[in-house]
Amino acid sequence: MQFNMLFHTGPSKNEPQPIIMQSSSSYDSFRSVEASQEDMLNNNLSTDIEKDVTKQSNIDHTLAEFPFNVAQDKSPVKDSTVELDDTLSLHEIPYSCFTKWQVFTIFFIVIFIGFLGPMSGNIYIPALPLLQQEFKVSTTIINSTVSVFMGVFAIGPLFWGAFADVGGRKILYIISLLIMVVVNVLLAAMPADIVSLYILRVAQAFGSSSVMSLGAGTVTDLTKPTHRGKAIAYFMLGPNLGPIVAPIIAGLILMHGEHWRWLFGFTSIMGGVALIMVIIVLPETLRCKIGNGDPGWKNFRGINDIQSADDSNPVVNPQTKKWKFFADIGKFTPATDCVDFRELYPSPPRFNLKLYWKLLLVLPVTLTSIATALLFANYYAFSVTLSHYLKENYNMSILQIGACYVCPGVSMVLGSQTGGHLSDYLRKIWLRKHEGKQYPLELRLVLQYPGILINTLGCVGYGWAIHKHYPLVVVLVFSALNAFGLTWCSNTTMTYLTELLSRRAAGAVALSSFFRNVAATISSAVIIKFTEMLGIGMSFTVLGLCNIISLVSIFYIIRYSGTWQNKVKHI
Repeated sequence: MQFNMLFHTGPSKNEPQPIIMQSSSSYDSFRSVEASQEDMLNNNLSTDIEKDVTKQSNIDHTLAEFPFNVAQDKSPVKDSTVELDDTLSLHEIPYSCFTKWQVFTIFFIVIFIGFLGPMSGNIYIPALPLLQQEFKVSTTIINSTVSVFMGVFAIGPLFWGAFADVGGRKILYIISLLIMVVVNVLLAAMPADIVSLYILRVAQAFGSSSVMSLGAGTVTDLTKPTHRGKAIAYFMLGPNLGPIVAPIIAGLILMHGEHWRWLFGFTSIMGGVALIMVIIVLPETLRCKIGNGDPGWKNFRGINDIQSADDSNPVVNPQTKKWKFFADIGKFTPATDCVDFRELYPSPPRFNLKLYWKLLLVLPVTLTSIATALLFANYYAFSVTLSHYLKENYNMSILQIGACYVCPGVSMVLGSQTGGHLSDYLRKIWLRKHEGKQYPLELRLVLQYPGILINTLGCVGYGWAIHKHYPLVVVLVFSALNAFGLTWCSNTTMTYLTELLSRRAAGAVALSSFFRNVAATISSAVIIKFTEMLGIGMSFTVLGLCNIISLVSIFYIIRYSGTWQNKVKHI
């Protein structure tokens, strides 16, 4: 039911009606309205209405032929105001003109691609004890291949995110998936040489690292802020299903023999399927290139087209939206050079190295990234140690170990879905109680308080459950709490960043991914040594207490909620 709400094509009864605005005698420009100001404008609707009934009827008829395929998504989102003559109805430009099934198809492809990145890393983890024997290296060295993967997985999104907000999404999907396919074929065919494994894992991580930033950008392109929390949750099904399915696949592949090469062979096949889907089906979605996706933009020349009586004019007769296979491959230019289009869907400044420095100076970006990174650190410490201790302390097979990863994996999905839906619900309740006020985006982060506490309980509990050799069910319960708290919080962080920096959604998510993957890299590299020094119980107690930093960071951001969103429009 909620999924259908995300892809609805008609206006909800609770959605605001068209705004009527007084205007000057001539059209000045399209005035972009920030997504964060949408709700304030909606609730001020009644004070803006002054109209002449006769003129209004004629103007509304004219604007009904505006170059937007309103037969698609009619959900009201204030992308612009149009000023013409004396009094004019604000045309409700739909946020996206993709049909429900087109959006569903795009989401399916993006979710599947999002699944491949974590799968590439997690399909490898249950096989670590086998690979240690196969490559004749120590536990620390084989675990460091996970750290290397995560290190590159942290840096890679900075590259992909920098160009995704300017050059287009589709071409980057193609390049990253092509890298993934080629490298996994080489991993499947390489000799058992640890240096080759390190080098190819670096390349594998780079190709896989695009999924978060590109996926978050695509979600932002298609979904307006009122449904952004749910949309991010649906997208995160892919990245969250990776840790669930990958260990099971690894267990099935290795169940009847030490066929570790097929771990990479299977990954290359899956990457090839995704590459074919992207090339043939996936359209470009970047808003500064295609706008809201309406094909009428292609021949739109400016505001004067509204008054054209030529039936052949696409402004008067909007084109029907159709799938175009093998479309938007290569360099992609904006749908039109019209000034009105550029003002409605402005391109962000071209990438330079100062971009991420500017994003770092946005305090909420840095603090939320650090808070989420600490949660990722204790989760990956758990993920790396679980296979080791299940084999050593519980004498489990590889298939059994893989099955045990299902419990935290399912918990990750539940955390993301419940957190995303609840975030949108609380946003709706706040706006209902505070009519006429702008929604403080930082209130999205209130949900992180219980999420951090749940994650901390799971982290500390897991360490002592292993230390005391408690029954396996106790270990899995605490691992589930750890995973639930992680995705509950990471979902709200991604939703908040895509709203705060809507023009730089991919870049902001890439920077946040950098923080959390660096933390995961460090924790997975040192956790075994750490447990040897302090014991696993005390080690995970220390990791859990680090979450106090996360709590303080989120408290500070929320303490000054509503002040940040109006200071970052220039980025």
